[in-house]
Amino acid sequence: MEGVPYLWNRDDWQPGEVAERARILAPFDPLIRDRQRFEQVWGWRYRFEAYVPELRRERGYYAMPLLWREDVIGWANAKINGERLHVGIGTVGKRPRAKAFRLAVEAEVEAMTTFLGLDSGAWELEW
Repeated sequence: MEGVPYLWNRDDWQPGEVAERARILAPFDPLIRDRQRFEQVWGWRYRFEAYVPELRRERGYYAMPLLWREDVIGWANAKINGERLHVGIGTVGKRPRAKAFRLAVEAEVEAMTTFLGLDSGAWELEW
């Protein structure tokens, strides 16, 4: 990121305001869309792999970036099997071990389950 200027208003960002929250982002979310900027800011390469041959995929068919607090630390792959949502989580570095992280990811998966019209609790999480 060195030598690449980004604009931000210091008054709009206050340290300590970051919520203990996880979000599974769409591959075309504005935060993700510019892949070069993504790599510069988050320090790892993300690509949408739905059109990549299966044997060349690194993260999965529809890997969605995983935001934890203010960092994109990994990805989630979700698929419906029968009446259940199966979500696999991958991380770039070590997975956060904090209980808050696990609970936040579980809450996000539950929200996705509800959004997809499945019964509450009809999900499985694989780390």
